[in-house]
Amino acid sequence: MNDDQLYRSIQSIGMGCFVKYFEAFSDREKRDDDLIEALMKIEGYEESGARTRVSQSPRIFRENRAVDALNKIAESERTESWVLAKAKYLIEKIQVQ
Repeated sequence: MNDDQLYRSIQSIGMGCFVKYFEAFSDREKRDDDLIEALMKIEGYEESGARTRVSQSPRIFRENRAVDALNKIAESERTESWVLAKAKYLIEKIQVQ
């Protein structure tokens, strides 16, 4: 996965969604159907939107680009402050492990 593909995946998921559900997306034991259902119930996404978000996230983790994705989000100038703060927090949490 190159940087352009990574950025497109982040855009498909949504920066806020990726950061908010980072732990759930990174948990390989979670079933896609459960994540889709949760996004539909909690966030009010249509099924197609939830499926897109859930289908894009495993690739980022599989390709070991999760920290890169968080760094891109943390450097973004066009996202909400809580998203930036949580992205930075997750980066620090991963680096400590």
